[in-house]
Amino acid sequence: MPSILLLRETCKFRVKPDAKQVIILEELFNSYTEMVKECLKRVISLGISSRKRLHEVIYKELRVKYSAYPSHYIYTAITQTLAIFKSYRRLYRKKKSVSLPRVENLNSILLDDTHLFWFNWGRLKLATHRGNVVLPFDVHVHSKKFRDWQVKGSRLVRKGSDFFLHATFKKAVEERKSEGVVGIDINEKSIDLAVVRPDKVRFIKIDVSEAKYIRDRYFKKRRRIQRKTSGQKKAELLAKYSGREKRRVNEVLQKASRFIANVIAEENVTPVMEVLTNIRERIRCNRSLNRRLHSLPFRRIQFCVSYKSMEQGLKPEHVKANNTSRTCPICGEFNKPNGHVFKCKKCRFYADRHLVAAWNIAMKLPMCRPLPLAAKVFNEPQVIEVRGKG
Repeated sequence: MPSILLLRETCKFRVKPDAKQVIILEELFNSYTEMVKECLKRVISLGISSRKRLHEVIYKELRVKYSAYPSHYIYTAITQTLAIFKSYRRLYRKKKSVSLPRVENLNSILLDDTHLFWFNWGRLKLATHRGNVVLPFDVHVHSKKFRDWQVKGSRLVRKGSDFFLHATFKKAVEERKSEGVVGIDINEKSIDLAVVRPDKVRFIKIDVSEAKYIRDRYFKKRRRIQRKTSGQKKAELLAKYSGREKRRVNEVLQKASRFIANVIAEENVTPVMEVLTNIRERIRCNRSLNRRLHSLPFRRIQFCVSYKSMEQGLKPEHVKANNTSRTCPICGEFNKPNGHVFKCKKCRFYADRHLVAAWNIAMKLPMCRPLPLAAKVFNEPQVIEVRGKG
């Protein structure tokens, strides 16, 4: 039987409550914050990490105190508290100076589907302490693909005076049998692809240098703002340009990942990417280069490629990419690359080292084997330039 891939994607909608509904939502956020605060105090004092144990300790107390609220808000407050505490504990194990978690003004409420909210396109029915409230929201063009998906869990988010619904959709897709693999190597200025099939190898270099230049420009802007302003004005300008930078970089990455997804579907190949665990800890360069490399959106690119390929029924694979830009894909000889060019001392093979890395990443899967190709193939890759709107 074919395997089934379970897809989960989140889509954001702007909720449009009226004046009375805004008051209800503000009361709901304030009470939910207090629930999480009390749960967190108990978790820290008793060292609890078990959901069952925390429920036994605090549920009845909160149920009495917040009797007007549906009981599942207490369930989700317990879930959210444990997520906060476990995140703190992971950071503490890595870095001893991490301070204890505190909740001052929580701007996110975890919603339990079928108990706390009922989703309909254009309307959200929310269970509150004042009965069910129907909240209208905008349905944008990007959400159309989720029409036949199942809603599975969501969050109600407050941002200033605005409210948003972060709805999580789920869909089961039948996994396709691929006819090859595509190695994906992510670099500072390019994403390099090596499509390896039994009958051919195709190389593609996607120029995403625009994302690097956007980050460099906004880094200089932030540095000028920090030097010349202070107080509330400084915070407002930093938030403004940070959001603008994020949107422009994401636009470039979305275009690149969309092109990669089209290649994966067209060639019917399995995407292969490197394992990113502790990748930032492995970067050891000078201060300027460290900043540039640490700002690379490695995981964001992989995430975009992963969910777009899974929508096509092709499950991505991850491999350890040690020495992929130093190993000759023809003879297997280990060589040190010279700049952007890889030259093999044994078989005299030479090529762009990023394309070599992409080919070696692809060959790390057992289904893939090196092919005896001529070196000139690497000198004629397809080059695609991806740019934002400016």
